[in-house]
Amino acid sequence: MTLSTTELEKKLKFWFENNFSIEQVESELTELGLDADLLETNLRAFKKMKYANKHFAGIICVIIGAVLCVLSCMLAILNPLPALFNLFLFAFTPLAIIILFIGLYLLFE
Repeated sequence: MTLSTTELEKKLKFWFENNFSIEQVESELTELGLDADLLETNLRAFKKMKYANKHFAGIICVIIGAVLCVLSCMLAILNPLPALFNLFLFAFTPLAIIILFIGLYLLFE
């Protein structure tokens, strides 16, 4: 059975929207009788679709974490409110670093 590329793309989108696992998609593609190169190409396209959301969330977390790091550092250095120095230095900076590392984890996973 031969499928056109548009039909394969529609199937990949359907599987992505219905939260199929990678193993399920691989078994579905092998049932369609695709050769090894075409199977690998479509499986790679499905993985790219599946991990695109994590990648985007990782970029957003890295940006937010970096901005919070710079902001907390500047507030600690400038010390506009001496009573809140400890809050800027010991609360905002670790929170920003945690958000930054969560973003890096999502980005490089």
